[in-house]
Amino acid sequence: MVSLASTAEKSAEPTTPSRASTDATYDGFISYSHAKDKALAAALQAAMQRLGKPWYRRRALSLFRDDTSLTATPHLWPSIEKALGQSRFLILMASPEAAASPWVNQELAWWLDHKSADMVLIALTGGELDWDGAAGDFRASEGMPLPPALRGSFGQEPLWIDLRPYREAASPRDARFTDLAASIAAALHGRAKEDLLSQELRQQRRALRLAGSTVVLLLILLGLAGWQWNIARTQRDRAEHNLALATKTANVLVFDLAQKFRNSGVPTAIIADILGQAEKLQDQLTSSGEISPELRRSQAEALMETVHTLLATGDTPGAHDAAQRAHGLFQALLAAAPDSTDYQRESSVSDERIGDVLQAQGDLPGALASYRDALAIMQALAANNPGNTEWQRDLSVSDEKIGEVLQAQGDLPGALAAYRDGLAIRQALAETDPGNTQWQRDLSVSDNKIGDVLQAQGDLPGALVAYLDGLATMQALAAKDPGNTEWQRDLSVGDLHIGNVLKVRGDLAGALASYRDALAIMQALAAKDLGNTQWQRDLSVSDNKIGEVLQAQGDLPGALAAYRNGLMIRQALAAKDPGNTQWQRDLSVSDNKIGEVLQAQGDLPGALAAYRDGLAIRQALVATDPGNTEWQHDLSVSDNKIGEVLQAQGDLPGALASYRDGLATMQALAAKDPGNILWQRDLFVSLAKIGRVASQQNDLAGALDAFEQAEKIALQVKAANPTAATSTSDLEWVQAQLAEIRQKLAAAGNTK
Repeated sequence: MVSLASTAEKSAEPTTPSRASTDATYDGFISYSHAKDKALAAALQAAMQRLGKPWYRRRALSLFRDDTSLTATPHLWPSIEKALGQSRFLILMASPEAAASPWVNQELAWWLDHKSADMVLIALTGGELDWDGAAGDFRASEGMPLPPALRGSFGQEPLWIDLRPYREAASPRDARFTDLAASIAAALHGRAKEDLLSQELRQQRRALRLAGSTVVLLLILLGLAGWQWNIARTQRDRAEHNLALATKTANVLVFDLAQKFRNSGVPTAIIADILGQAEKLQDQLTSSGEISPELRRSQAEALMETVHTLLATGDTPGAHDAAQRAHGLFQALLAAAPDSTDYQRESSVSDERIGDVLQAQGDLPGALASYRDALAIMQALAANNPGNTEWQRDLSVSDEKIGEVLQAQGDLPGALAAYRDGLAIRQALAETDPGNTQWQRDLSVSDNKIGDVLQAQGDLPGALVAYLDGLATMQALAAKDPGNTEWQRDLSVGDLHIGNVLKVRGDLAGALASYRDALAIMQALAAKDLGNTQWQRDLSVSDNKIGEVLQAQGDLPGALAAYRNGLMIRQALAAKDPGNTQWQRDLSVSDNKIGEVLQAQGDLPGALAAYRDGLAIRQALVATDPGNTEWQHDLSVSDNKIGEVLQAQGDLPGALASYRDGLATMQALAAKDPGNILWQRDLFVSLAKIGRVASQQNDLAGALDAFEQAEKIALQVKAANPTAATSTSDLEWVQAQLAEIRQKLAAAGNTK
């Protein structure tokens, strides 16, 4: 194998084209053929894209990973040929399977015809490579990993690395793996490998310094609190004062840490552990003696701040525990001082925190009950003091949260009424003080929420007006303070909303422009703070939106590229913190979107593989929290998508089994919340799919049963939402299917 020293020398040779000297779209084209190499190729890609990355760029290198070689078909060759032509280097994941693959051999043959063997880099994943200097070629052997087209093509030993130890499991952060990846990355950059590794080391040291300073701060604060606690125990004459001081320190510690960890990129497990240790200190201190109500209150407020952070990391069980503890503390304070309006308001806020957690867990009825408890408290307070603007704003927040749950349940008229109640309050506040930027921002949030419902109801002109109102408000705010990153992010959200409406209206060019405006804003924000995980996630959302428009325009390769950009961001986030359930769910969404494009391209095996990747993630999530109804719903979606591919492949028994798995999940969900119109329609869809497969199998009785159940649900949905276009079309469709099945049964002598 080429030594590390010679690798560095090769990467610095002037014959290697630099990024500035080419107009290629991709720095490298990664070719492989074995399923085991898929994860290894992704890990190699992630490591190479990190090495040498400037702070202002999302990735150091642009790499095309040829996932299609696992399930290649002739009609995909033009898109592969295009990607090859746009690449500077070809990186071959060499193995006996690659050597036997006609697709990999075709890619190598094209490359050698149009480019040069000097631009071929080899990553050995299986078999044996042994360079014969006298013959000027690799020695032939059993299990030769190089395709036939490549043999005899090298004038001297090419750059190659040995990744065989990592074929079963590889991490882009593994030091030895990173060193090997740097050998390839150095050639693509045209730089010495040592430069890349020293830059990576500097970045790692910077991250370690940040983590170290956080730990040192934590230890100092914990030490201070512990010292004060010991003083309180040993010096009885100063015990009460010192204990209160120690408790206050601990409460402030928890509050500050919860804020600093939010969107920091620190792994969920570490955040939960540090906050858990700090909370234990809180409990230890508060149980050591009489603690003032004010200190109890600060403890509860720190817990509520913790709820925000744990929700952001996807730790809903931890968030639920913190919310319940905060609520219990406020209830105890309120019981001791029932006339305290401060405690009443805090109790209302703790109800909202519990509702936030329940909504994140998919318990919509529970969330709605908590939000309504909060609203009742605030209505009573506001009635006694209508001039208290803080309480008025709290009322509008409760209205907004209730609207979100009603919208998620499919009660669009109820959601619209709640949002408009909140908007009316916010308009009144803004009129009293037009210079209050928080109230102006609240107005834009309400406009967006109302736009969401109007769009869902099919009122696209009304939705567009609402979104434009919200965007105009945010543009005015951002003009006052262009450096306000929260307002910049709000602008990008407004662009996404407008793009959504334009896409539904069929104005795909306008939608694409809006989505790209949103992406540009988020790219600028992310460049300012590469560690902000929320902004990284926002980037992936914009990529997905752009992919959706390109897909609708028929630009399937472009859509696939956009979706894969989003997937790469999400893979990087998930690699930082595998325990973050939100990021895991995001990965499954990206898998589904990629599957949809592959399915549209006719690559059914590839689509099936992508859908099953998404399903595996969702099954793992449900296993961690079976009560999360959102994840249960995701499962049913994945089952339906897999069923569609199997049906298209002619595997009707397999499709029927997948559809029935999805139906069983939706039936269990609908039983928990029968009033959820969206879930009722999902039931309809599952039954309709089952009916169609049964009809294809000539199981007329089975088809009739499924369609009759679907008709019953369609009638219920139509009654609950008579103006929705889908309600009418669903009912008409299923009744047409029933008429056809009954006609066939009658012809067969069955009069049912």
